[in-house]
Amino acid sequence: MVTIAGQDGPSPTPFLLIWGVVALALGGALATRGVSERFRAFIVEGLASKPGYQGRARSMSLGFPRFIGGVFMVCGMVAIPVSIAMMVRS
Repeated sequence: MVTIAGQDGPSPTPFLLIWGVVALALGGALATRGVSERFRAFIVEGLASKPGYQGRARSMSLGFPRFIGGVFMVCGMVAIPVSIAMMVRS
């Protein structure tokens, strides 16, 4: 980030802010039970031509997509304050 701050090009802070808001919103949605069930069903339907993989995808617990959603939420919660701090400093 130090090298980016020293350049005369466009600032990455608006991108970081937008990415943080999107990650927070989509991660929060994926962390819910309904969306994680739809996500798993989408993956299982996409693997219809491969029965071995489809069986493994069906047996996957709902905790995995919810964990991924939680990770996205944490990344978004970190990215938003960092981008705001970068905007205030410049």
